[in-house]
Amino acid sequence: MKRRTFLGTLSLAAAGALTEANGVAQPPSPPAADSPERKLKVHEDGSFKILAITDLHYIPEPDRHGIELTENLISIEKPDLVLSTGDNISGDRSSTVEDLQRATGNVAAAMEKMQVPWAVVLGNHDQQHYERTHVSREDIFQYYESHPHNLNSGWVRGLHGAGNKCLPVWNAAETEPVFAIWLLDSGEGVEDKSVNYDWIHADQINWYSQTSRQMESRYGRKIPGLMYFHIPLLEYQEMILTKKVLGERHEPESPSRINGGMFAAVHERGDVMGIFCGHDHVNNYVGRFRGVTLGYNGVAGFYGYPHTPPDDLTNGRARGARVFTVAASDPGKFRTWMRFRDGSTNWEHASDAYERDQIK
Repeated sequence: MKRRTFLGTLSLAAAGALTEANGVAQPPSPPAADSPERKLKVHEDGSFKILAITDLHYIPEPDRHGIELTENLISIEKPDLVLSTGDNISGDRSSTVEDLQRATGNVAAAMEKMQVPWAVVLGNHDQQHYERTHVSREDIFQYYESHPHNLNSGWVRGLHGAGNKCLPVWNAAETEPVFAIWLLDSGEGVEDKSVNYDWIHADQINWYSQTSRQMESRYGRKIPGLMYFHIPLLEYQEMILTKKVLGERHEPESPSRINGGMFAAVHERGDVMGIFCGHDHVNNYVGRFRGVTLGYNGVAGFYGYPHTPPDDLTNGRARGARVFTVAASDPGKFRTWMRFRDGSTNWEHASDAYERDQIK
């Protein structure tokens, strides 16, 4: 199946971001009392839940079906954090700064209405407005960060892409992180068509490895976590050959043809339990490759493919989002499942026994 054509400020020292002091990178510190990231802590029972939506492909005119779906998913799952993992907007449908304000406002709409913390990573379609708007990949975050519940501020400057950030989830007492959420920019399209897409570059990988090591040094242990970006890694294609996956795969994976080494760094560090992405809308499977879970977050928007009418029955299971739960009592493990538009879930929600057997 071929890729489709789509219809298409808080300080740098905010808690949870990798910051620099005199040129030396610093790991996350406990959040300040007035920091919005104070919200990212486990509940008194140690639980924390993430909802990952992806490929909204929003335009200046509201996608009322996509926004309603996100609101419903939030109502059902009651997440502590919502992540939008790329292609938040179809940039080619925005011609002016005002268009961008409306399109990014549509991305924010559900989370702001439901008053839940949220963040985005960028995809390959987010910046297709640049030739007309001249709003850079870095500056587009001003629009997202302007919303009260957004947590993108404080992302690390000076790296490839924009929005690279580590968000720690703190213990209930807010004295140390029990879990880390890694947000990376996997880039956009490239002129060399043989490469297919951009990739996660060496400086981003070095930032992850350095920050991971510094957190381990500071807190006396590795901080387990999950990593989110838009374009899948080449390792997804190798993993699928094992056929040890759960979920739907209705199109081939579309990674960059350049292997930048992100998976190797994660494998070496051993703290990231899973990597999850968007990009390939009609895939929502998970599998395990060399000890790391790799998966897709499905599709939540209605302006991208599959181009089925909103009232088509297939949308009941074709659109949805991926849910993640972690617990402070055992942060080195997580559970995940898909929650669909019709309210149903896949098998992983009922029991993890099949997952243990199928993708071990």
